[in-house]
Amino acid sequence: MLMVNGNNFMEKEPRSPDVLVRETADNGFSRGWGFHFPPNEEYWFDCHTHLANAHSADDIRKVLKEWYAILDGYRLGRLTLLVNDIELFAACQEVQAEDDQFNWLFYQQCDQPDLQQVEQALAHGAAGLKLHNAPIMRGLVDYRIWQSEPWQRIFARIEEAGKPILWHVTQRVSRSPYHGGSENAYWSENKTSAGELNNEMLLSQFCDIVQTYQGIPFIGAHQLHVGLERLSGLLDTHPNLYIDTSCGFFLRWADMFYEQDRNAYRSFFQQYPERILFGSDARLAPGEIDTYLVESFLGHARFLLQLCLPADLLQAVASQNAERLFGLKSKEVPRRGNVRP
Repeated sequence: MLMVNGNNFMEKEPRSPDVLVRETADNGFSRGWGFHFPPNEEYWFDCHTHLANAHSADDIRKVLKEWYAILDGYRLGRLTLLVNDIELFAACQEVQAEDDQFNWLFYQQCDQPDLQQVEQALAHGAAGLKLHNAPIMRGLVDYRIWQSEPWQRIFARIEEAGKPILWHVTQRVSRSPYHGGSENAYWSENKTSAGELNNEMLLSQFCDIVQTYQGIPFIGAHQLHVGLERLSGLLDTHPNLYIDTSCGFFLRWADMFYEQDRNAYRSFFQQYPERILFGSDARLAPGEIDTYLVESFLGHARFLLQLCLPADLLQAVASQNAERLFGLKSKEVPRRGNVRP
């Protein structure tokens, strides 16, 4: 057992598994070397990144090259791009065949349900769908659109294919300057008289769909904008419901958890180890990668690393849960130097 100055450090906080291996390997020759190493992610799989201003396979390659040129140094190993342009399907398939760091979801607009487009997306390698309720919250589309026959056919097809749906369902009605969110996003843009529509109705409708299509893994973006207690109830009720870490699970560059907050989040993650996916909600466009975007990614990584989760749980959230839902095998990360940042 690791003892340093009479203290059993292994009992206080989780460590990288190799720390314990060195207790006995080589007759304990390296016992205590690197004893401070905490659990660390093999790599991040960002399940929530938006593709913007891309018009060709070369544009997608440029985005990936520019992003990974920086984020490789922070162990980004895979990402999922959200693609709403059907003209890019062939380009996505082409790049996906070249690069195991990339997969994609078809971002279909709520007022444009088109089963043929969904079929085309799946045929070109889309891992699933991305849906967004923003037009509904803005008063541009009736929320009952999701109950329409075209959408029921799409949901049934996605369930048949066993593909996931990443869905931005609700939106906080407040400012969130800490993570950069504007005041009353989407809802404040609603100029209609349909004032009875609210987050509760959208969440209830979403849960009905989750219950109806239990063969679809539904990923609630931004933790559905509800707190941990209510989120626990939703996850307990719906075994096919998942969440991503984007926006809410975030720590800025100089911040640390208050200890009671860290304990609350750590307990939540330990309760739902297979239901949380790493995501940053970054918007990536060729020629537009900058420090602003990098820090937004790192804020989400920092949140998870400061939880000091056990090693197996950290790997699950960092990459393995997304790989399981998207049907991907874990990848080997090449060693490039004596120290991997």
